[in-house]
Amino acid sequence: MDILRKTLNKILGSICSLLLAAMVCVACWQVISRYIVGVPSTATEELLRFSLVWLSMLGMAYVAGKNQHISLTILVDKVSPAVRRWWMIVLQLTFAAFSIWVLIIGGLKISAISMLQISPALGIPMGQIYYALPVAGVLIILYSVMNIVDLLKATSTRADTGTVMENQHD
Repeated sequence: MDILRKTLNKILGSICSLLLAAMVCVACWQVISRYIVGVPSTATEELLRFSLVWLSMLGMAYVAGKNQHISLTILVDKVSPAVRRWWMIVLQLTFAAFSIWVLIIGGLKISAISMLQISPALGIPMGQIYYALPVAGVLIILYSVMNIVDLLKATSTRADTGTVMENQHD
């Protein structure tokens, strides 16, 4: 599992980094073409918007896989480590359920509906942009399964110590 997690983290981290670097270059080109050249680029704004969608969705999966998502821990911090571990498993199952119903099923529906809609500047089907949702959903489910397996391993191997497994995967 660790090899799969590390490989997936490297791939997603690299894709997100490259996408962000490309977005910075495109944004710089947009400013240069508008204010220096005097001929604004028509495709850059749309490209940035679509890139942001993909970056957000892939970044969400990456952060969920590293267990660094935003969470309110005020109540969880006050319970025993065993309850906390099981609560984290319930949280991972909730992420997986959300990913199935909202990201995968909903994302595939919206992609199918909007496949005939063509973006004005780039001329690509909008459904391809919305494929970011089901892709992120599948990745989040994969990470959730790995996180649950890690939590269950920690439960079985550390039951007597009472320590809580914190995700320290890089």
